Amino acid sequence: MNLGVQYYRAPFPDQEYWENDFRKIRESGLNTVQLWLLWGWIESKPGVFDFSDYDRLVELAEKNGLQVVLSTIAEIQPLWIFREVPGSEMIDSMGHKVISTMRHECNFGLTPGGCTDHPGVRERMKGFLEAAGKHYRDCQVLHGWDLWNELRWNIQADGLVCFCEHTLADFRAFLQKRYGSLDALNAAWKRRYIDWQDVAPGKAPDRPYQEMMAWEHFITDRADRHGAWRYSILRAADPNHVITAHGSCPTSNYYGNPETYPCDRGNDWNLANALDGIGCSSFPVWGGIDDAEFGSRVEMVHAAANGKHIWLSEVQAGRAGVGFNMTAEVRAAQQQRWIWNGLACGADTILLWCWRDEVFARESGYFGLDGQDEYAPERIAAMRETGNVLTQYSSLFAKYRPEEAQIGIVFSPGTYYLAWAQDGTAKRMSEAIDGYARCLVKRSLNATFLEAEHLENLAHFRLVILPRTIVLSAAQEAMLAGFVESGGTLLVEAECGAFNENGLYRYSEKRFLQRWGIAEAGRRQLAPAQVEFQLGERRFSLECEQWKTPLRKDGAQPARVFAWHGDQPLAAEYHCGKGRVVYLGSYFGNPALQNPQELLGDFLQEIARDAGVTPPFQLSDTDGKFVYVKTGRSGAQQLLFCFFSDAADHCRITLHREAQPRQFTELQTGRIFTPETDGSFLITPAHLNLTILREDI
Repeated sequence: MNLGVQYYRAPFPDQEYWENDFRKIRESGLNTVQLWLLWGWIESKPGVFDFSDYDRLVELAEKNGLQVVLSTIAEIQPLWIFREVPGSEMIDSMGHKVISTMRHECNFGLTPGGCTDHPGVRERMKGFLEAAGKHYRDCQVLHGWDLWNELRWNIQADGLVCFCEHTLADFRAFLQKRYGSLDALNAAWKRRYIDWQDVAPGKAPDRPYQEMMAWEHFITDRADRHGAWRYSILRAADPNHVITAHGSCPTSNYYGNPETYPCDRGNDWNLANALDGIGCSSFPVWGGIDDAEFGSRVEMVHAAANGKHIWLSEVQAGRAGVGFNMTAEVRAAQQQRWIWNGLACGADTILLWCWRDEVFARESGYFGLDGQDEYAPERIAAMRETGNVLTQYSSLFAKYRPEEAQIGIVFSPGTYYLAWAQDGTAKRMSEAIDGYARCLVKRSLNATFLEAEHLENLAHFRLVILPRTIVLSAAQEAMLAGFVESGGTLLVEAECGAFNENGLYRYSEKRFLQRWGIAEAGRRQLAPAQVEFQLGERRFSLECEQWKTPLRKDGAQPARVFAWHGDQPLAAEYHCGKGRVVYLGSYFGNPALQNPQELLGDFLQEIARDAGVTPPFQLSDTDGKFVYVKTGRSGAQQLLFCFFSDAADHCRITLHREAQPRQFTELQTGRIFTPETDGSFLITPAHLNLTILREDI
């Protein structure tokens, strides 16, 4: 387990601090430092690479027993780029050249710089990546490379990009590869194009969906290929070390805005396939991220990594802020929960941002683990404790793997593309996923995430949830149908697959569910925005949004009806082959995120139980207070990670297993927890409101 901190974004911090800082970093329990290799700084003169300051920092790391992560910041381009490569500026959607400037938090270099589809820019970027890889490939303390920081490429473009001739040519090549011929594209889009040059990308939301969705898909694919291209260069230069990249958030949280497309920084699943791993940043206090959401973020990355490395390359170290507007402080208990939560979800490298308070522009005075916000001593003391535990049990954590999930939540990029093509944001789609994830976490139901283009392993799941999945391709529908026919349970919301992957609307009789005779009757007014459910003997109300889509009465007969719209089923269960479909005729995930609906969690828990989901444990006796638990195994030993909210001081855990559970040892304190006569354990938190338990064998 590498636990470290970002240290150097040239030329900060000043050299006068380096010696003492590295000694203090090591004493704080951290074992790794991260350094930003800024292209614009290192190659400030064309063809001359100056690594001297970084060399000194690497020497200090080795002297203090610290590993090093090198982040290649190729997106901060040199100031000479447009002199050396004339005409390489990005072009926005209005046909204007983009003016590049210094980035708001980086002291030297241009953003967004020249378009990387321009051959001249690519050649010079390749030269930087090769030089960095060759210079440090034999470094004895190099832990690995963070290839692409937060997957940035269009920051400060101040508009939608890039529409230069090189990118447009790449777009048309993408379409030719996807459709095979212009005739095939015309058939799919219902167009009459006569020349590929006439096929132009969508310009803005609220225009025809086909060109806009295709362009958005291309932008994602372009970023995926760019990441793979960077990897190929660095891998050729350094054959031995781990090479990862990380986004500012998981892919499903890139829902776009007026200046960015959804998923425009690539798709974590595709990036991880090309790299040695994938990661993300998380600033929980700044972003209002609690334990449940933090765990879901890491699980999203864990799902995309598919067994490869998971690096949390930027976790909030100190108080955040923008300019003169600061957020709340970061306390030790919060921070340690993020670290252990990340590890419990499968991360093998966690790097905090950053060691000292920043000194440049809008980040001045913020983010330092050893910052001047009065809580640095307690943070560092807690970090030392965690470092000691990680060192003492290094072999245990080296073999740790999180519990396999039996519930999958589908993320559909195509749905995001359609939502942005209409509204200029896919936020509602993203929040629908987060809402269902939160409900499951609150019920201690272990869930993971499935990307709609990667549904090959559905047989591993008992329950698959499709929140707001309004776009499905024929291939995706076939895999989902096979899952149901083979015995799986599928939970869908209104208008599932109402559009195909090209953005063309389907009548209800042409949709995915019609193969089982499940047909929607059409959109109805939302009012009232509640649905009365009946689950066995229980009656309860759930909030919904947008519209209600009841089912036709002349369709297949449901096995049971949970809710009605007049005399038409609105929420019902159908037996389909060996499996089941649970249909919810509105959207319930979004309200559950905005105003937590505990009863939606109860409903999902019942559906999961009927689907045959067997949770690894049962959580009880919490007095209604939130306790977040993750489980996994290190070889034959089970590990439990229990995170107690501020109001919670105990919980009871009953493990679901045939053999009588053995006793557990708390790693922080050595306390012993023994099972009671019913096999359950009463757990109380240790220091910092968490406890990590190892099964004794």
